[in-house]
This record gives sequence, structure tokens and C-alpha cells, in this order.
Amino acid sequence: MSNNTSSYENASQNRLRRNLAAEIIALMRKRGCAPGYHIVENEICQHFGVSRTPVRAAMGLLAQSGVVEHRANRGFVLAALPERNLSEVSETDEAEADNALFVDIAQAHLAGSLPRECTQQELVRLFDVRLPVVVRVLRQLSDLGLVERKRGNGWSFLVSIDSTQTERESYRFRSVIEPALLREPGFALPPSWIENMRAEHGAFAKLTWRETLAVEFYEMNARFHIGLAKSSGNHYFFQAMEQQNRLRRFLNYGWVFGIERVHQSIHEHMAILDALALGDNNRAALLMELHLDEAREAPPKSK
Repeated sequence: MSNNTSSYENASQNRLRRNLAAEIIALMRKRGCAPGYHIVENEICQHFGVSRTPVRAAMGLLAQSGVVEHRANRGFVLAALPERNLSEVSETDEAEADNALFVDIAQAHLAGSLPRECTQQELVRLFDVRLPVVVRVLRQLSDLGLVERKRGNGWSFLVSIDSTQTERESYRFRSVIEPALLREPGFALPPSWIENMRAEHGAFAKLTWRETLAVEFYEMNARFHIGLAKSSGNHYFFQAMEQQNRLRRFLNYGWVFGIERVHQSIHEHMAILDALALGDNNRAALLMELHLDEAREAPPKSK
């Protein structure tokens, strides 16, 4: 992985640690374990299909919370089960784990460290995640047309994701749906969201640009577009933009358009926000169409 991804790698590791700690608690409760029960590290690794590193991190979190105790020459023993898990493994946790792996795969692809063909188990080992997460993310990538299943148990990343064609098709699709969602009869945007977006964009525009800000810029950009889709009140628009954001996340973490395009994009977003604040959704829709056209045609920064 590139150095640009260290914060996202740390976030992914933290999520894995929290989720695994919750699952260990659930396992202890299911087995009816009492205080003093010896927790065998190898058994936990085998049960959840993970390596020693995340298990030790999860046990460290449980020790900090007083759920387990570390005893010399014996390892960890159960101290007291909480009434509830530290963090229930919910659909939200599942989505966070999926998103973390999706980002990691995108970054590895961008860095050229991801094999074009690999098996699910190879991805489990490469990213140190559990198999169910890999299966879900591969399904997402398949739905986006970025991977396909090989005969047997392998997966292949498609050549098309290395060209500009996929991205251009995405922009053309978005040029149809994003102006339209702003004209939806049920469109309702909280004023506080507009102010928060203005503040976030304004603060970002003042930063001294460095290449490592590419990920942060993309995430702010994605929050802007998905927030508008959510406010449309139309589930289908929101679902389509979620899919597009996943595709953009995979393709756009390498920013090659320079600081000028960053500032232009922020300016265009601000103009759309101004129109929406005035209740002029038709103007906002026209500005959105121009914004997407500009983004699609933006030339890469010269080296």
C-alpha cells in the first residue's frame, strides 16, 4: 500500500478490532463462559478465520474494557461479560467493514500491488479480513462491472477499469440523474446541511494542497453528491448515487487534475449550494449539469 493510505489502513484495522471484540463477547456468551474461562488465542483465530494480529488487538481492547484479564504464563482469561456487547455487530458495522475493504482494494489497485487475478482466500490473507467481508465486497465490485468470476474459485479484475472509458460512462450517467434528482417534487435539503457543506468546502479551499489530500477531497466531494441524492426523497436516485460513489471511490483516489481543478470544483459546489439555499432548484440543476460536464472534460495535470 502507498503511504497515502495509512489513515485508511488504521481506520480499517480499528473497525476490524472493534467488530472482532464484539464477536468474541458474543461467542463467550453463547458458550455460557464464566469468569476465569481461559481464552485460547489459536482457537479464536480458527473460529473466526483471522490471523493472530487482529485477535491480539481485539483482546487488548477487551482488556482495556475490563472484559478479559491478561495473566502471566496463561494468556487471557474472562473477567466479566458485559450486559451488552461493546459494539453490536450490526448492519452498520458490516457496511463499515465492507467499505474499509473496498477502499483498501482500490488503493492496492491504484498502487499496482493488487494481482489482476486472485482467489477469495488470497484477498483474505492480503488484507487480513474475514471471508464473508471479501465475498460481499467482490459482489459489489461485480455489480459495478469491475471484476468477474473465473471458472473455478478465482476472480479477475477487468481491463476496462484501467482505462478512462468506465469513468466517462459514469459521468454521462450522472449527468442524467443528478440534475433530475434536484428537481424531484419531494426534494428537501436541511439548511444546516447547506451551512455545514459550505463550511467544509471553505475550510478545504484554504488548505495548502499536497497529493495526500486527494483522498480527503474525494470523500468531501462524495458527501456533497450523496447528500443531495438523499435529500431527493427518491430511494432509486439515492441507490444509484451510492453505487456511483463506490465506483468513483475505486477509480478516483489518484488525483491527477491539479489544485486548479480542486478549487474550481469547490467553487461549482458552492454555486449549487447558493441556488438551493434560495430555493432555485432549476438553476441548481443547470449548474450541476455544467459541473459534471466540466469534471468529465477536465484534462490531467501536466507532469
